[in-house]
Amino acid sequence: MSWQQTAPGVYARPFDTIERFYRGIAASGAHLNREQYLISSTVQFKDAVSVEDLRQAWKALIHKHPQQATVADESGSNLTYTVLSPENFDAWVQKTLIVYPESDTRSAEELDVALSPCPVLTAHYLPASRELLFRTPHWRSDGVGLILLQDSFFTLLAEGSSAKDLVFDGSEPSRFPATMDSAASINLEVTPEISQGADAQLAALFTGSAPAAFDAELPNSLPSESRRIGTHLSREESQKVIAASKARGLTVTVAVHAALLTVMLKHATPADGRLICFTTYNIRDRLPAPWNGSAAAGTVYHTGRACSVEFGANKTYDEIAKFLTSDYKRDLQPLFDYMADYVPKIGAMLAAPLELALQAPGGAHPELSSLGDLDKWLKHQYVGAANTVELQDWWLGVEVINKLLQSYLWTRNGELTIAHHYNEAFYDRAFVEQILGEWKATIVKELIE
Repeated sequence: MSWQQTAPGVYARPFDTIERFYRGIAASGAHLNREQYLISSTVQFKDAVSVEDLRQAWKALIHKHPQQATVADESGSNLTYTVLSPENFDAWVQKTLIVYPESDTRSAEELDVALSPCPVLTAHYLPASRELLFRTPHWRSDGVGLILLQDSFFTLLAEGSSAKDLVFDGSEPSRFPATMDSAASINLEVTPEISQGADAQLAALFTGSAPAAFDAELPNSLPSESRRIGTHLSREESQKVIAASKARGLTVTVAVHAALLTVMLKHATPADGRLICFTTYNIRDRLPAPWNGSAAAGTVYHTGRACSVEFGANKTYDEIAKFLTSDYKRDLQPLFDYMADYVPKIGAMLAAPLELALQAPGGAHPELSSLGDLDKWLKHQYVGAANTVELQDWWLGVEVINKLLQSYLWTRNGELTIAHHYNEAFYDRAFVEQILGEWKATIVKELIE
């Protein structure tokens, strides 16, 4: 899927498999002006940042990662890039970096809820709270891809730059990252064997006991606002969790995931049903250089696998942790072998009309996305010739328009953070707060006390 010049200064390529997957899911909420899995991430600066420095760094970011200036064509089948003239470059920056007045006292969370979906990466700066909100459609980037973009942006902000040095001359496609199909060498031919293999990978979704769901889900038929709530463990508690997980032969992700499902079991109907979900995997460590590093900023390089946890056979924390350990250790290679058919089949299910999808049994359940140790990608402080940029608070999550309780785990500055993103039409906030509190308490009970 290489870029082809289709007219002077215009380049295009078809969307790849994972991009089409997320575009299909996003389209399911378009009629409601909502977008499932739209990614939002906020950083709060320790000190106020010059608006002019922000603009210059944003310009430098677009020049360094020009794929962020690509758009879908009218057919929706291709991604296109038109070489930016100085006037168009300024207009793009004006459209995608929005600075709010000092009198706007909203938090980034409040602003995020008020914004409509946008088909390109945007940033929103709130000087009153010193918060910068990043938003991107999921088909453009996954969570790690956005974090890598943030790292690049903060580096440029610290170093300082001048737009006078930025030239757009048609060489930009050479700086575009490879699609996941290309980077992972996905065979795009769908043979009967590949189709059968894809079906086998999805079999866990369709076999077993009745799907379990939270029994406190609200009976609304349409989504409302997507909300978030999070908490963290102290550095001392976090280090104890990490050490205890290792001592028990568990990864931190498995240990925390098992705690989440242990909590769900207490609030699920039927109690002996099964959790049907997808576990996600960042695949950058499987890709060749340079796509296993910072060159993968602003990309979607991940996959998910169907998972079915039988609560009848896995009722305790230890039993659930043992099951998840085996599940996470399963070989990912079959997913790549069957990707050309596997991903479209999942996409067809997840992109079903929202009104029908909301009626599916088992929809009210948690799924965990573990971002790992953020300190590998995102510094606490960026020191450069122009600025010292110190980051205080940080979070990332997605818009949810269905009954999913999208849950997150990450470590930053030695502290474990857990969070939920949910739609308030389907869960009372008090219930989500209860689940979060019980999740944290279970982590402490099983791994610290």
